[in-house]
Amino acid sequence: MIIEIVLAIVGLYLILKGSEWVTDASIPLARHLNTTYVAVGLVLVSVLLSLPELLVSLSATFRGYNGIGVGVILGSIIVNIGLIIGISAIIHPLKIPRHVITRDAVFMVIATIVVSLLALGDMQVSRRDGIILLLLYIPYLINIYEQEKELAITERRKESDRIARTLQFIGKVGGAEIVVHNPIWIFIGGMLMLLVGSELFTNVLIMLANNFAIPELLIGLTLGALGPSIPNLAAALQAVKREYDELAVSETIGSNIFTLMITLGIVAIANPLTIDNTTAIVTAPALLIVTLVFFGFVLTGRVSRRAGLVLFILYILTIVAEIMFR
Repeated sequence: MIIEIVLAIVGLYLILKGSEWVTDASIPLARHLNTTYVAVGLVLVSVLLSLPELLVSLSATFRGYNGIGVGVILGSIIVNIGLIIGISAIIHPLKIPRHVITRDAVFMVIATIVVSLLALGDMQVSRRDGIILLLLYIPYLINIYEQEKELAITERRKESDRIARTLQFIGKVGGAEIVVHNPIWIFIGGMLMLLVGSELFTNVLIMLANNFAIPELLIGLTLGALGPSIPNLAAALQAVKREYDELAVSETIGSNIFTLMITLGIVAIANPLTIDNTTAIVTAPALLIVTLVFFGFVLTGRVSRRAGLVLFILYILTIVAEIMFR
């Protein structure tokens, strides 16, 4: 057991450092994008924030542990909203720009409803469903691009600066300016650390499921979702401390959309996923409730400390319900 704990710590450390290196290598790209390709920058941030969850869920799925893969995906959404947004808002109330509401939050709710309907319709997420999810990401990209064209140059510059700042918060120095001399090698090194870290972390999740008879989905929803989300939580807290509170909201929403559409889509195409009764009765409704409550707060243009506490309590209640019903 001691060996497994050490492997879990090493895996999480490699995931954290790999995310930092990959992000640091991407900062020069964000700077070069400037005001011309804001949409590319927004997608880049979503990919980087969701990369650990994608690798862990894919690793588990390829090994035949679909429950862990599904748990990591659905659990990361609940962690992002209930834990990351909840704690961030408790520390400092979060203001939400109007374009985040109209462009991102609405699509996040639609994506959550679509995933729930696909999963609960025939109790599985098939390869066809995975393709549908990937295709549904295209309207979101088109929406980003069309909105970008309507922005004034000053607004585009502000958006591109926000993207670069977000990458710095995910990076190793928590928002400070850095100089990356060879981004290609740093990116490759970061990806290698992410891959190795994800494999080690997934091995520990599988060991827990096998040796302690813990349901796969529960492992994925709890430890599997929480571990890869540590870089996101650290970035959000860094942003809130420096009063860049909109970053915690906008990038979390973007990450959720990517996870629901792209990560779940890729995993389903690689290996169709079966949904059990407990997932249908507990997990899917919890996912919808957390998302819709969060969306209700978002519509007000602000996530207050009280709202953050509500989201955090919903996260705790979800975990308790998952443990009780499995």
